[in-house]
Amino acid sequence: MPVLLDLRGANSADVEIGVSPISELQACLHALAEPDHHIEYRAWLLRTDESLSPGLRAGLTRFAPLWARRRCRLLLPLSGPLGTDVDAEIERLSRLPEREFVEAAAYSIHGGEFDPREAASRPGEFVAACEARSFSRGELARTLVDDPAEFRVMLLRTLSDCVEEFFAEEWARIHDRLREEADQARSRLRGLPLAELISSVSPAALPVQGGRAVRFDKLQNLTVALRGNSTFLVPTIHGRPHLIIRGEAGFPVVVHYPVAWHDRPASIDEMQRRLTILADPARLALCRHLVNEAITTSDLARRMNMTRPQVSRHLARLRTAGVLTSERSGRYVYHRVDVQKLMQTGVELLRAIVR
Repeated sequence: MPVLLDLRGANSADVEIGVSPISELQACLHALAEPDHHIEYRAWLLRTDESLSPGLRAGLTRFAPLWARRRCRLLLPLSGPLGTDVDAEIERLSRLPEREFVEAAAYSIHGGEFDPREAASRPGEFVAACEARSFSRGELARTLVDDPAEFRVMLLRTLSDCVEEFFAEEWARIHDRLREEADQARSRLRGLPLAELISSVSPAALPVQGGRAVRFDKLQNLTVALRGNSTFLVPTIHGRPHLIIRGEAGFPVVVHYPVAWHDRPASIDEMQRRLTILADPARLALCRHLVNEAITTSDLARRMNMTRPQVSRHLARLRTAGVLTSERSGRYVYHRVDVQKLMQTGVELLRAIVR
């Protein structure tokens, strides 16, 4: 079930690449609401969570359905230009027409397959549908339909409190890295066809149909046409490993993509191959020996009641999976499981799943 960006009729002039602090703020809020998706930022998440004032903590709990599962379109760039400060982006949100505001908020509050226009046309059914998903979604939906203006005031106040309590400091820390990524992407745009430029921002993307489209490996079945739309490519640090693609009518198309990894992230297919290697009973038994000490091939063959060629083949497969280290000492080669790499496999699996 891929997301397909249809590039027919679009060109490079339709694409703007830049930073968006409100998008990064939403990524932070999602990570605070779903910390298990963001293991590598655990220290920052714990430190930030502990620093929240009681009032802001209550506000984030109230509005969590906006960003916990499906990121809210309101907290992505509403218009250009990119690169403005967070106060300017919050100001744009304050000026959005009420109907567009309500529909965008309703879509995220529900969090499932839902026509957001029903929030205004059939508010009772909208609230009931949200209540069926969770109590917190139902309460937030009721607040939205009962008084959209007050809902917006409370949301804007919560966002401003986030900026004051933790985000301004964090944005100052990461802004240069994000701007550098955006600058590099703009340099690529000057030399690459549009399909290759867009697909270059993520290992989950691939040009297809002879460059007339880009396919993203996502658990969605969605086609977004770029023709006639502004398209924003916005890098994120706190959003990784998630790749967010939004193409609602009336708003610019947004691709919110993680900045480049230190190492290329593993694809789902690569993780499947690695797990298949590790799932073999003989290799698992070898790992149990190799996790505690460095052992030679001959010693492993004796312990496992296997031939040396059999052990060598299994060791080669473990090396392919990236979890085996081998070091020569004199006449002998000693093998051992790389515990850090084995632990990292779990993290990489999570990244591939939630991307």
